[in-house]
Amino acid sequence: MGEVFRQELTIADPEVLADVGERTGMRFGYSSTDPDFSYCLSRAGDDRLAVSAVHVGGTMSLWGDTETFTVAQVRGVRYDWQIGRQSGSAAAGSSVLFRPEHPSLTVIEDADVTLAHLSVELVQEVADTVYGTRTPVAFDSCTPAGTRWGRYWSGLVRYGAGVVGSEAYAEPLVRAELTRFLAVGLLECFPLAGDREVRYLSMEAQTRRYRVAVQFFDDHAGSPITVEDAARAAGTTTAALMRAFRANDPLGLTPAQYLRRTRLEAAHRDLEASDPTVGDTVQSIAARWGFTHRGRFAQYYRQVYGTTPSHTLGH
Repeated sequence: MGEVFRQELTIADPEVLADVGERTGMRFGYSSTDPDFSYCLSRAGDDRLAVSAVHVGGTMSLWGDTETFTVAQVRGVRYDWQIGRQSGSAAAGSSVLFRPEHPSLTVIEDADVTLAHLSVELVQEVADTVYGTRTPVAFDSCTPAGTRWGRYWSGLVRYGAGVVGSEAYAEPLVRAELTRFLAVGLLECFPLAGDREVRYLSMEAQTRRYRVAVQFFDDHAGSPITVEDAARAAGTTTAALMRAFRANDPLGLTPAQYLRRTRLEAAHRDLEASDPTVGDTVQSIAARWGFTHRGRFAQYYRQVYGTTPSHTLGH
């Protein structure tokens, strides 16, 4: 995950925009003869996900394509677009998807545009994980799959813009969660090429494997089980179970990390209920739950509970 960047600029010369766009993956030419033309940009993100808030004053036109999957959410007087054989107007608050190698022509007048930029590598990675396939991502349309999906995407973008604009976005966990959130939203809200039923069957299988494995870990954390045992319980392979966890676990945990977290929680409960005066020790409780290295156990414990195991034991 790359470094977070933030960019603010105001431009009155449309020819300057081509240089700015080239640096941000927007391979467009820009033109305006409007004497009142202005372009204000506020952009933040990293090398996988970025969100831009743009205000266009006056009228301008732009043509070209993008290096990323970029979705424009628009409100304004005019936002007419043409991408291949598709064309329309997004000025009423709707969304339009711009894709690499799909040249477009857009005419804008007095509009506010929120742009979500998702790298091709990110979207492909998430699609491979969520759907369990290796099919290259390709979209059938540059508009949402329906009105309901359009509203859902609009909500995602509003939420994403708020997170990206906050101080919390500097935290890696926040960025990772938002990045996956918007990538899955893009894949679900805009029509993908291929058999949608096959993708949903794959998603259902991934979800079932995840739930079975989680239940297995929760029920047998005190037994000498392994990730392979959970995979067998879920009727799948270890590699497929890894994909199921990447697609479904809200914290992004792998199966091994989930099992460790479950055992750590059990050790925490035992530490809270322990009595040092009768011989309870951190080492014995840690070993009971499979933690043989005291230093690593203390490190894991502090990361989750913000204190040391010995402090919990003494209270």
